[in-house]
Amino acid sequence: MADAPGKEATGVRKEPPAAPPRGGGAPLDPLIHGRVRLLILSRLVRLNAPAAFTALRRTLGLTDGTLSVHLTRLEQGGMISISKEFVRKRPQTLVRLTPEGRRRFQQYVAELREIVPGLA
Repeated sequence: MADAPGKEATGVRKEPPAAPPRGGGAPLDPLIHGRVRLLILSRLVRLNAPAAFTALRRTLGLTDGTLSVHLTRLEQGGMISISKEFVRKRPQTLVRLTPEGRRRFQQYVAELREIVPGLA
């Protein structure tokens, strides 16, 4: 015998999906909301200037691999740009927040303020 519509095979009725939050979109951009990516973007916003890969790694206490993976995701999402330059004949990887990245980060902070009362 087939289960009734809206029921799982266990016989437990599924709850309908929650109503979307105000504004119709899902709050807290998942690309930003990951802990490491939030730390990276927060640091770039605070600096308001490009940051060297090595300085980000040291400041945030991350491994090369962890930082590299998260920077790649942010770059693919259009939030940062990564360039390689030479400084005194030594290669240096620089990370910059893009205008789109700044806009999305500001939107993320605004959404966070709506969710958590009392944030300045």
